[in-house]
Amino acid sequence: MARKLLILILFSLLFIPIKTWAVDIIDGDLIRIQGDLDVYIVKILPSTSSGQVAEKYKRLILNSEIFNQYGHLKWENIKTVSQTELNEYAVSDLVRAVSDDKVYKLYPNGDIGEKRWVKTADDFLNLGFKWNAIYAINNFERDFYILGENLVAVSPPETPSQEPEIPSRDPITINVPNDYSTIQTAINAAIDGDTISVKSGTYDENIVLDKKIKLIGELSGSTIIDGKGNENALTINNGKDISIERFTIQSKDKYAIYCPGKNQTSAVFKNLIIKDSGWGIVAEENCQLTVLNALIYNNKNSVNTDGAGILIKNNFSQNIVSEIRNNTIDDNYHGIWSENSNLKVMNNIITNNIGGKGAKGSTGLYHSGDGNSDNTYNDVYGNGWDFGGDAKAGDGTLIVYPKFIWPSQRDYRLKTGSDYSFCIDAGHPDYTYNDATYSSNTVRNDMGAYGGPDNLGWTP
Repeated sequence: MARKLLILILFSLLFIPIKTWAVDIIDGDLIRIQGDLDVYIVKILPSTSSGQVAEKYKRLILNSEIFNQYGHLKWENIKTVSQTELNEYAVSDLVRAVSDDKVYKLYPNGDIGEKRWVKTADDFLNLGFKWNAIYAINNFERDFYILGENLVAVSPPETPSQEPEIPSRDPITINVPNDYSTIQTAINAAIDGDTISVKSGTYDENIVLDKKIKLIGELSGSTIIDGKGNENALTINNGKDISIERFTIQSKDKYAIYCPGKNQTSAVFKNLIIKDSGWGIVAEENCQLTVLNALIYNNKNSVNTDGAGILIKNNFSQNIVSEIRNNTIDDNYHGIWSENSNLKVMNNIITNNIGGKGAKGSTGLYHSGDGNSDNTYNDVYGNGWDFGGDAKAGDGTLIVYPKFIWPSQRDYRLKTGSDYSFCIDAGHPDYTYNDATYSSNTVRNDMGAYGGPDNLGWTP
């Protein structure tokens, strides 16, 4: 038996009087008690802030066969400690192979042992496990153990306030619905720096986001956040450098995305479809947005008396500039409406924003009050009013029908061939705005959602 071999090897070491003080133990060391056969490998995570206690773990090496699969482990390097020193280390049976995302809990049983997969992050947290306690192992050791039943929590917490607190850790990717069934519960479990990856599907949620995370959908057209008109689909209350990509976001008569700006907030929206809401994207106060390669359409209230694709107001005093670049903004009550704010509006197609059944009060591009709307290389055409307030047409402005492939079916790609769109190769000529993929034989920026360097998230 492998364990008997381990006993024979260790027997020769039992009578070597080695004294090791606790201060001599470092992360990755092998330790045992003088006269004991069990050998542990230690994991030490030093404190990262004043007053924080270092985390110290020990993991039993089950037998010599496993021991010998790790070339860096040497029998002669085993250090002896006292029982008191050994007790300073918490036992950990949590492991994950380097090439495998699955986390297992080990159950020693003679020389073999059993592994049980902790199936979801919810189960991991509800069972009270700690992320830092996970040991990295090789595939040999993972496959050495017999596979037992999946390990699941008996019952989840009854209220969010009872959920175990996630300890400080490195950023990870959280998968919806594999790890969490809803986007909101994934956000609640996330920490700053995490990425939440969302599979295609419809998520009827009213999401509140208050962390610096990346929220990434699988495909823009089939990964849908629907607020159902109950509340806004997505509200951003706090967080710097938030990134949201590849979603359809909507909520009838409410805001698709709302950033009230009560805290200093910045976010990048890319490859989104913002539609069928009272207002598409709304930012106020201390909220700085970058909107790239979005389709924004049919944002107006049910009675067609108000609404906008993008509404930004009262950001001037915060010295914020929001950038709206390479978007197609069509068939909203207003296109872009801004007040007391600084905007950079470039390479967009802003068309057919005619609310109120053709009322002249609707505007494609509007600005008033303090600040400035810097409008260049946009096609602004066929709106109730193309420009309103103090908004003006800047360099490179077109006022032409953009020639979408099938606008009534929301296919806003630009026509090519003999009947090509004048918006092709008509964006800002600087090379930094060149198309990542392009519809003509040049790389110059096309206006609209399918042009520019950030258009790779779309599948035309």
